[in-house]
Amino acid sequence: MEASTSRRKPPVMAHPFPGFRFCIALALVSALQAQSAFQPRLAAMAAVMDRYYRGESLEAAQRRVNAMVDSFNARVEQRNGEMDAARARLDQDRSVGPPPAATDEQGIRRFNERVKAHNAAVAAFNERVRTLDAGIERARARMDAEEQALKARSQSFQAFQDQGRDVAFYTAVNQLLAELREACRSRPDPDLLAALGQVRGCRRELARWAGEREEAQDNGLVLVDAVVGDEPCCFIVDTGAQRVCLPAELIRALGLTGSLGEETTMTLAGGQKLRGRTIVLPRVAVGDKVATEVAGSAVPASEVGIDGLLGQTFLKHFVYTIDEARPGKLILVPRK
Repeated sequence: MEASTSRRKPPVMAHPFPGFRFCIALALVSALQAQSAFQPRLAAMAAVMDRYYRGESLEAAQRRVNAMVDSFNARVEQRNGEMDAARARLDQDRSVGPPPAATDEQGIRRFNERVKAHNAAVAAFNERVRTLDAGIERARARMDAEEQALKARSQSFQAFQDQGRDVAFYTAVNQLLAELREACRSRPDPDLLAALGQVRGCRRELARWAGEREEAQDNGLVLVDAVVGDEPCCFIVDTGAQRVCLPAELIRALGLTGSLGEETTMTLAGGQKLRGRTIVLPRVAVGDKVATEVAGSAVPASEVGIDGLLGQTFLKHFVYTIDEARPGKLILVPRK
């Protein structure tokens, strides 16, 4: 018998880890879904930042418009002075004398030359008035437009605050921070980490904006950069607050929600009472000054701004001074 020339197909090898590829696909789909779920909220956050917190501050815009008004008034005053002087010169030249006799040809010629020169001076004066007034009207239109734009922007931001949308925004930012931190703890996906970086960048912008706004006030609040656990924060220094206070969303971002205790009443500056759930913060740092096991309270964001109050449970560890003349207004010296 002749040998068969057909070849047997090699056996198909089973994947050493059945379902491995399927698991990878599920993980990839899950990661993409998580990223897409955060993107609309990141875009909404950026839109609010662009509208209310980025670009020229309202205080800087007001100073610029005030300078524009001062410049406009100076320009009008200069125009009036120039026109008064020119008008005085015309008044001096206004008398061209009576017309000569009809038979005095030479006198008539000189008289006509004087009239022509006077009329040219009047025409030049009128043209100068038109030129200056046109420039002033253009400047007035620009000034009015800037004033109206500033007024509209100020009213929009005032409504944003009066309606509590600023607090709702801070809360939403901190909620997004908490959710992203939770997602990154379970799956440190690069895109999720990038989204977390965007939220932290937004929080830094808000802290800078708040600091600059308070600096512009005669008796502005004292704000300090701090780190609670491993999360950068911006605290209002409140020497009258009994404890360090944080909004509940930031407690969640720190992963400390499970450590919240009972609800108690605490006292703030001026004797104001505030209720919040107790918590012990493992670590609070302001610059290189650190306190551990700091008693705190989780309170509504509407009571403590973006991040919270730096109260006595931290401050008591230091001899502290608030020096308004220094850039870093809060001075901390460890107690011996």
